This record gives sequence, structure tokens and C-alpha cells, in this order.
Amino acid sequence: MLEIFRTNTIFSIVGLILFTFLVRTASFIIPAPVEPLLNTPFAELVFKVLKENQLFPHMNSLIAILLLLVQGILINYISSSHEILYKNSVLPGLFYILINSIYPEQLQLTPQLLSNTFIILLFNRLCYLYESPQPLFLVFDAGIWLGLGILLDYDLIIYLPFILVSVLYMTSFNLRYWLVAIFGIIVPGYFLGVVFYLTNHLNDFLVSFQYSFEKSYFNPIGITLKEGLIWFLIIPAFVFSVFELQINFLRNKVKTRRVQLIILIMQLFGIISVLAENQGYIFGLTFLAPALAFLLANYFLRSQRKWLKEILFIGMIICMMYYHYFNT
Repeated sequence: MLEIFRTNTIFSIVGLILFTFLVRTASFIIPAPVEPLLNTPFAELVFKVLKENQLFPHMNSLIAILLLLVQGILINYISSSHEILYKNSVLPGLFYILINSIYPEQLQLTPQLLSNTFIILLFNRLCYLYESPQPLFLVFDAGIWLGLGILLDYDLIIYLPFILVSVLYMTSFNLRYWLVAIFGIIVPGYFLGVVFYLTNHLNDFLVSFQYSFEKSYFNPIGITLKEGLIWFLIIPAFVFSVFELQINFLRNKVKTRRVQLIILIMQLFGIISVLAENQGYIFGLTFLAPALAFLLANYFLRSQRKWLKEILFIGMIICMMYYHYFNT
């Protein structure tokens, strides 16, 4: 089964599209009853508009599928254009979609899924830093993407250190880069604040920021044995992938090595995002997915021990189907 996705052809992309629709079919059959937590005025506005213009009952689920598919293709584009893995394939997008479809609650449209688009775009801009003659523009772009994501989910403010560390590693220490990144983050919030001011809702906009200061950023995951079953398959693949990256690290180009290290740093912030999610770790998995997708793809891309990798992948699919249809 995995052989279909180990290439980067039209056939494999079609397979990725079919996979996305098939693994998320449960959203049309057994909709998850949990409503996403909206912690920003902009997120409330976006979801209010979506509900008011909903043409049919499952419109949100369809939008979530299409958005996730676009994000998966973007993940594949980043992997190929920056030569992150030793071979181009659609596996990064495949595992990104898989991680974002494990549990029924993930099958609906959420602010986390919307804002994750900006995290992916932010990572893409950071990948260009190493070879750019004018990194200031890229740093500013990265800040703006994070600022847009924060407007949908205030928890993303924890990614500010990720930008600063990535800029330091991809270029060199320069206080201007850090200031430009922070300025870029502020710009979207500033313009949205102006809109709220002109509509006499500035106080609501300012009060909403209290959420970020009052909430806890280190919550217990609270996962059950059944919910954690799939992670007994994902974690070993993740560990072996990191081990393989370490072995082959010096064989890669300098840029590839730096991007791979940024992915590992991004993975750390993804784990922090899971702990920071007040509604439950399931919603925080969205931010864990981009970095983990690259790392899982790195393990499953190699042809050694094909039978073991097929078993692990099929096991993940079986766990996912169990969560969708039988663990309700």
C-alpha cells in the first residue's frame, strides 16, 4: 500500500486525494458532537460567517477535508522544493493528513486546523532563510504568518521563540531580525484592532487577550489506553526516524541539515502545543502534525523492512477506523 505514496507522480497525488476522502468519511456518517473552542474574536467571526452561509449540514466537514488536502499538498511541496528528504514523495502529506484524522473530533473544521495553514506557510518561509541575500523580508513574512495564525488561536503565541531560534540557526544573531519578526506578528493584530475600533468592538478585542494570560500552558494529556493505542505504532516509527536522521545527518547538504534541525525544534513546540490545548490534546495534535509528518515520512520512505512498515501503517489505519466507527 505504501508503495503508491513513495513517488511524487500524478498517480500518487490522486491516491492521496482518495485517501483523504476515505479516512474522513466518518464525518458525514457519525458527526462528532464536540464543538470547537473559539478563543479569539476573529475565530468567532469566521465560524459565525460559515454557519450563516452553510448550504448543507456537512459543509464544515467538506471544507475541513479540502483545507486539509491543500495543507497536505503544501507539505509535499515544501519537502520537495527544499529537499528535506532524500527522495521526493507524497508521504509527508499522507502522514500529515493521517495525524489530523486520527480521532472523530479532528474530522470537523476547527480554529486549530485553519490556523495551522499559517504555521505551515511560516515554516516554508523559514526554509528559505539559509540561501537568501535579504533575510529581513523572509523574517517579516514569517512574523506576519504567525500573527495571522494567532488571530485564529491565541495559543500560537508560543511559536514566537520558534521563529527567533530558527532565524538564529538559519542565519546568524542579528537583533534586527528578531525585531522585524516581532513587528510582523503585531501587524495583523494591529489592523484587526483598527477594524474592531471602527465597529465599536475594541473592548471585546482587548478583553479576549486575557485568555492567553489566564490559561494554563501545561495541561495533563489525560489520554486513555484505547486512545493511546495508535501511538504505540507512531512513536517507534518516530524514534527510528530520528535515529536514521542522526546517522545520515552529515551526508546531507548544509541547508538540508539546518532545515531538518528546524523540524526537530518545531516538533518540540508541537508537543508544547498539545499540552497547551485546554479543550483536550486531540485538538492540539493539529500543531504536532507538520513536523511529525516529515519525520514519519522519513522512516516510511526507505524500502528496507517493507513488511514491517506496511504492518505499522495498516495498524494505524485500523486504529483510526476503530476510533471513528466503534469508539463512540
